[in-house]
Amino acid sequence: MLDFFIGLTCSFLISFIAYKNSSLSKSGLIAAIILGTGIYFFGGLFFSIIMIAFFVSSSLLSKFKKINKDKLEKINEKGENRDFMQVIANGGVGLIVAIIYYFNQSSIYLLAYGVSFAVSTADTWASEIGVLSKRKPIDILTLKPLETGMSGGISLLGTSFALLGSSFIASIHFILNIFIYKDLKEGLIYSSYCFLLGFFGAIIDSLLGASLQAQYYCDELDTITEKRVYKGKTNKLIKGISFINNDIVNLSSNIISSLFTFLII
Repeated sequence: MLDFFIGLTCSFLISFIAYKNSSLSKSGLIAAIILGTGIYFFGGLFFSIIMIAFFVSSSLLSKFKKINKDKLEKINEKGENRDFMQVIANGGVGLIVAIIYYFNQSSIYLLAYGVSFAVSTADTWASEIGVLSKRKPIDILTLKPLETGMSGGISLLGTSFALLGSSFIASIHFILNIFIYKDLKEGLIYSSYCFLLGFFGAIIDSLLGASLQAQYYCDELDTITEKRVYKGKTNKLIKGISFINNDIVNLSSNIISSLFTFLII
């Protein structure tokens, strides 16, 4: 039970600070505490450090040049205060992998876990920094210009930060593998796969966003948006599937990439 209380205490402190800094909503605070406690209890230090690296780095980047991102509020369904579903979409797969690892100590789950957060980090870094590009993004499927902030768009800046985000988690995965599990060879192999599959997941995320994610036309704002409802009025669905929002896309790309781990190892 000691691990449970350590996980609960640390998760509460980190999550509460994030909540006070407007990085989490109230529901997001609850989800983060559940996620953090579970991951530490079932996975230990290795799993928790990777999760914290994702969470802290992504929260800091969300604040970077925030004034330049405020105009995207009319497009994005949700703001910078991550809610329950956003937290689960980015960390839920990691928690499931940690639980499985608790009962089956196979090292492949260390890789699957790293991949899940490499995907989340790559996608989040790309989204937070890509919107600051001076050039409009292009649709990953049609290669036509898109409005900044729309799902399915890619840019050179965003893609570069997807690579950096994935390599960031892969590097931490490698260092932890060396210091905790003392396996240089496995650390090199797993961190390489972690980097590649993390970036692969970010691409899958963009493909799903461009093809399946719901987009609406808002008469009042006179723009295409991800918001299903604006000021109590339901917007017109013009693309994608109504129940597939950004959370579903993030969760799906995370699941797909993590499952690929078991196909290549």
